[in-house]
Amino acid sequence: MTPAPARPTRIGEIDGLRGIALTLVVIFHLFGHGRVSGGVDVFLTVSGFLLVLSLGRALQTERPLGIVARWGRTFARLAPPATLVLLAVTALSYTVLSPWTREQNLIEVISTALYVENWQLISSQLAYGAAGPETSPLQHFWSLSVQAQFFFLFPLVVGILTLIIRGRRARVVAFWTLLVVATLASFIYAWRANLADPLAAYFDTGARFWELGIGGLLAGLVLAGWSIPAALKVVAGWVGLAMVISSGFIFDGGLSYPGPAALLPVGGAILVVLSTAGGKGSASPLLTSRPLVTLDRLSYGLYLWHWPILIVFLTIKQRDAIGWRGASVVLAVSVAVTLLTRFLLNAPTAWATSGGGRRPLVFFLVAVIVAVTPAGVLYASSSSASSSVVAVDECAGAASLDPTRPECADAGEGEDPVPALDALRGDDANRAECWSRVDTRDVAICALGEEENYEQRILAVGDSHNNVWIDVYEQIAEARGWRIDAAGRAGCQWVSPDAPVYGQNAEGQEGCAEWRTAISERAASGEYDAILTTASSKSRFTSEDPGVSDEEFHTEMILEAWQARPSSDTPILFLRDNPIFPEESLDCIANRSAREAGDCSRPRADALLHTGYDDAVARTENAHTIDLSDLQCGLDRCDMVVGGVVVTRDGAHLTSTYAGTLAPYLDRELARILD
Repeated sequence: MTPAPARPTRIGEIDGLRGIALTLVVIFHLFGHGRVSGGVDVFLTVSGFLLVLSLGRALQTERPLGIVARWGRTFARLAPPATLVLLAVTALSYTVLSPWTREQNLIEVISTALYVENWQLISSQLAYGAAGPETSPLQHFWSLSVQAQFFFLFPLVVGILTLIIRGRRARVVAFWTLLVVATLASFIYAWRANLADPLAAYFDTGARFWELGIGGLLAGLVLAGWSIPAALKVVAGWVGLAMVISSGFIFDGGLSYPGPAALLPVGGAILVVLSTAGGKGSASPLLTSRPLVTLDRLSYGLYLWHWPILIVFLTIKQRDAIGWRGASVVLAVSVAVTLLTRFLLNAPTAWATSGGGRRPLVFFLVAVIVAVTPAGVLYASSSSASSSVVAVDECAGAASLDPTRPECADAGEGEDPVPALDALRGDDANRAECWSRVDTRDVAICALGEEENYEQRILAVGDSHNNVWIDVYEQIAEARGWRIDAAGRAGCQWVSPDAPVYGQNAEGQEGCAEWRTAISERAASGEYDAILTTASSKSRFTSEDPGVSDEEFHTEMILEAWQARPSSDTPILFLRDNPIFPEESLDCIANRSAREAGDCSRPRADALLHTGYDDAVARTENAHTIDLSDLQCGLDRCDMVVGGVVVTRDGAHLTSTYAGTLAPYLDRELARILD
């Protein structure tokens, strides 16, 4: 690195680099078949570079930081186009997009408008992945949330720093020291977080800060007048561009970033910036060319619009992937809508950002209010409607399959199913106090019914398929004077602690092993009159012994856990899992004619999956199977709508409403065994 001569305030190559970065994101989304480019990483690095460059200059020259004015100018440009996208997604959630995604979409509209979409995706445990009809149409806004959080908080921290430290030199030293330490800490955190939980780390602001921070440190080098030697600029610039463009082909960014692998696109961006103002043969003429400058002007709007348009296309076509022709159509529509957005907002944005004082900030706040208000009102109305118990006829649901109640055989025919499709995903009986999340080591157990003066005490444990029964457990416990202690953990059956946990990282597997151990200790305590367990039949176990089948291996893992009970006097009750449907069945029941024609069903043998539990019950003294399959399926087929009630909310989990119609039958079986 050598000192460079004074350079102009604006670095024109940045525009071309930013345009390339955001366009890479769009191209990979449309044509990359789920792969993630390094474009967002470059975008964040450039954003950090530009902000810190401005703040650093102000500190060096002792100019006012103008934090409020800076916020106003920045967010007055970013918010209005985003507002149009959010209004469009709100409208599309009630017209084109799948009705069972509506509530989540409205939550994300609000989260996006408030620039916390990345944390909403983490809390909802939504992974960043390929587009599909069920994918969030706003998941791409996570990066803009991270950028906005940095743009809001970092100048605030710097402002506080200037109030605490009075000397100019001391301020400058403290500023750069803070940035170095924070960037290094973030990089270490991102490295560890990426190993532990790459899906959450991908959205985490703390894990992403180092990419913004390293852009800020790059600004420090530029302010200090350092650059790559002129003889190396040509090579460095092209190598940097190659690193940026190739990163998405070398690494799968969805799992590798923002860990150390992100140094490839970030390092490429650094090389490009340090090699600007190069001579003949350098990348500078390309990066400052009119096509790339135009691309940069369109890239933000194109980034905003392409993803929801892609999700709409896949929803209409009912596809999980898009071909090159469809991708070309989506790209063309996205460009057209982007140009229309620029035309509509050009005058008001110019008016807001050209005025001094509070005008830009007020313009930004108005844009946020316009985006939030419709989604907030609609979400509040839908939540109040879905928070109450769905009222069903006494013949609805399971009763329609009860052979002792022939008067209920035609229940629900010709009527819209309940719960309503837009409330389907929320029709869940699970409760936080009964549920151990994947990202925690806590063992959450809730007491249902009589907490002290109970006649029977039952331990009900399993994965998420156990917790769909929480309301039913409580109803039975209260009616019979029992106490049911319920505990569930995501993807974690009550089997041997050594049994594998598929689809979870090392931390999740360790947490599941600890949860299984804690449940076995409770089962061994002698405090329970019975142990009830159930689990998803989709969770298959894979045997590594060629002489042992997968079902046999599963049985052994179950039996090892069941040995924890103090004696055979404590019965074990296995509740057979509900029928399993493909997610396409949700689209089927939205079509009334298909639903009434019986197209939304599948063969009973395909829907009712058997696992190792049957053999485990057969080999265990005082173990019993509670099988309610005949109240969920017909003799030959299982239907997604039975007696006018939707059976599962997502193809795998019982709706709370349908579980409620099974309550008297589960109660009868429990009483038969325990009494």
